[in-house]
Amino acid sequence: MAGKFSLLLKDCQLVNVCSGEIYPTDIAIDGEKIVSIDRANHADAAEVVDCAGLYAMPGLIDPHMHVDTTSLWPGELARVLVPLGTTTVFVDMSNVITTGGPAAVRGLIDSFEGLPLRAFFAMASYSPLDPTRETVAYELKLDDLATMLSWPESVSIGETVSSKILAGDEEYLSRIALCLRHGHRVSGHGGDLPPGQESAFDAYVAAGIRDDHCVMRPRDIPPRLRRGLSLFTVESSGRENLTNGLAAYVRDAGIPTRHLHFCIDNITVMSMVGDGFGYLDRSVRVAMDAGLPPVDVIRMGTLNTAEHYRKSHLIGSVTPGRLADVLLVRELDQFPPEIVVTGGRVVARKGELVVDVPKPRFPRAYRESIRLHESVSAARLALPAPPGAAEVDVRVIQVNDQDAALNKSAGATLPVVGGLVRPDPAQDVLKFCVVERYDRNGNVAVGFAKGFGLKRGAIATSVSVPSNNIVAVGTTDEEIWAAIRHVTAIQGGYAVVAGGDVLAEVRLPVGGIISEEPFEDVVAAIRDAERIAGQALDCALLNPLRALTATVLPTLPDYGMTDLGLVDVAARRFVPVLESAR
Repeated sequence: MAGKFSLLLKDCQLVNVCSGEIYPTDIAIDGEKIVSIDRANHADAAEVVDCAGLYAMPGLIDPHMHVDTTSLWPGELARVLVPLGTTTVFVDMSNVITTGGPAAVRGLIDSFEGLPLRAFFAMASYSPLDPTRETVAYELKLDDLATMLSWPESVSIGETVSSKILAGDEEYLSRIALCLRHGHRVSGHGGDLPPGQESAFDAYVAAGIRDDHCVMRPRDIPPRLRRGLSLFTVESSGRENLTNGLAAYVRDAGIPTRHLHFCIDNITVMSMVGDGFGYLDRSVRVAMDAGLPPVDVIRMGTLNTAEHYRKSHLIGSVTPGRLADVLLVRELDQFPPEIVVTGGRVVARKGELVVDVPKPRFPRAYRESIRLHESVSAARLALPAPPGAAEVDVRVIQVNDQDAALNKSAGATLPVVGGLVRPDPAQDVLKFCVVERYDRNGNVAVGFAKGFGLKRGAIATSVSVPSNNIVAVGTTDEEIWAAIRHVTAIQGGYAVVAGGDVLAEVRLPVGGIISEEPFEDVVAAIRDAERIAGQALDCALLNPLRALTATVLPTLPDYGMTDLGLVDVAARRFVPVLESAR
């Protein structure tokens, strides 16, 4: 084939994920699409890249991720991900809708326009997860869901909860049925499926579920594969499931890889950039290091996902008629790529984006999402003791220092002063609060947490999935209130306070969860806040901000907390903070 093309990738080693071959050829591109993978006469291309034997593979595709947990607006996310080789993301909107409803979802979708990072979207299956357990900005309505599923960027409904399906929740099942009528995928969250109960797996899949990203151990794979699910294997900071056994199991057990995918799910900018964890490029390296066949590995990160979401006519392979998303690498496991092409343009070289990204353009209302109810005040942070009590036994959330929100249950005996239960920094038992921030009811939940190690001051944040209400921990009510007030004043983010003074802040004004600043500045601000928390407040955690955001989740063991109170996850009920008094 001869003719005038816009770009020619000359003399590359093509990783053909369709045929399973690796062979030398040229790749001719016209506009956004690939038109030839043949070594014909393409000498008159407008731009020629001499690949000099570099491997050419499809751009990597993440089947399930959350933009908000990165803290980056999509333009900055593109600056991080595209140079690392990820060119398409399937974005779950579960956390975004809780903070601003359909308008926030639409705003985030629109913010991907013009970026070198391609995106498709999973609409939320809930908001909130349980209206009897927490307050959010918006409660999901079926008509609104129908509208969102009709948007052309929509491909699925996400984070479908197995417990709701097994309980026969009619309203929830109607949302799944609506998604299926639109011809979309129903994406699962089967982490609470009872192990070994085959009937539960059958019911889960029969409801329409077609994938699951809660695959942590080798034992999680067979029951899902047997039922035709696509398995999104998560490799992210704190959840290195491929590293910790999944890749070796797939190799040793001879598991077919055509329904296996690489997935990030939740990750922070600090992990991706600050700690050098990377993104899907890490999954590729880990799987290849485990000895999985290279073409199978690359297919897991590309074509498998494109086919699952019925987008293989557009992405997932370097073949004629597909969008020209191509990575050029020296070795198949060597990242960042030498060159990244998306939509027929060279957009990154040697780990740096070489094209400009548009300015953020989120709706103004989504930048003003924090509105405390008039009833919320410092006095609401007090916890009265039973009359006459000198000390009380309390339930305590024991936090950890990882991305995985695996709180433990603990207990403590605390003093009563002036009729109020006081925290005890000497025991590392601090006041812990969740404050409803959408001006809906003014709920304030008060409890205690152990593990932060603060000797003074307080830390507060508006990032707390899935509800993203304000969470604060501290040594006194006054310090906690000062931190809450500052998070409100900056319309979201993190605040570190001591002596009533704000020592550090991280501004996340978009929905109270996303920054509009360059990722380098976000990393610097988070690093500064965590350093100051350690030095000025004697915080014992390496990542106190991350721990604070994860501590409240009411769906993972043992304790969680919402604006309505302390949740015993195993018992699936609220429990009192005070156990006994004397």
